[in-house]
Amino acid sequence: MNAKRLIFFLVLSALALGGVLLGVAFYLFRPLKAEAIVQDYLKAPGLSLKEAPYGVELFPQSPKALLAFYPGARVDPLAYAPVLAPVAQAGYLVVLLKVPSGIALLEKERALEAKRAHPGLPLVVGGHSLGGVAAEVAAREGLPLLLFAAYPEGDLSGVRLPTLALYGTEDGLLPPKEAQEKAKRLPQGARVVFIEGLNHAGFGAYGAQRGDRPAKRPREELWAEIRQEVLLFLESLGLDTPPPPQALR
Repeated sequence: MNAKRLIFFLVLSALALGGVLLGVAFYLFRPLKAEAIVQDYLKAPGLSLKEAPYGVELFPQSPKALLAFYPGARVDPLAYAPVLAPVAQAGYLVVLLKVPSGIALLEKERALEAKRAHPGLPLVVGGHSLGGVAAEVAAREGLPLLLFAAYPEGDLSGVRLPTLALYGTEDGLLPPKEAQEKAKRLPQGARVVFIEGLNHAGFGAYGAQRGDRPAKRPREELWAEIRQEVLLFLESLGLDTPPPPQALR
């Protein structure tokens, strides 16, 4: 093989390899878009929507608290509308946070941006999967914490924070045994619930997720159970009026 043919072969091989790597990267890191069904929940009576630099706000008529929610990795924030729009209808201003490249780790402070825009409302932070960075914000700021298939990166077992952590028995990305072990990191007194038949992607409406297992119950039924747990938790906080900071520490 002469030098020209060798160079041509090497260039062609490099282009082919680059195409394969690009295809793999697109498959692994493609956005997980919200399904069309979320629009039905976003148009629910008594709600108004507002786009903000930090996320999409779901406004009830008279909000009594603010729930800022971090999405899972690459998940469209609107995908959580089937679970969280009814929470907004119940009187909580829900902000579906937008994060760079769909990765909450790249913008951990986004919930605090939402809080600065609504200083009169007490703040609760939550997140799904890698959106569990909410735990870091909650621990640092002394805030109530809501986790979907997520856990703190560090050990918060020595901290007292109102916490609800929901997991699925069919989760393929955070299997129940691993979730039980990771739950040891949760703040003292955390309520931990394993929802029967729920998988990892079942906390939202964005389709199947690579590595996950199928859900074993209708998703509308699962969403209703998640919402019930979330609303019971939020109502237990008594956030009709902003509490003094020490009440949350």
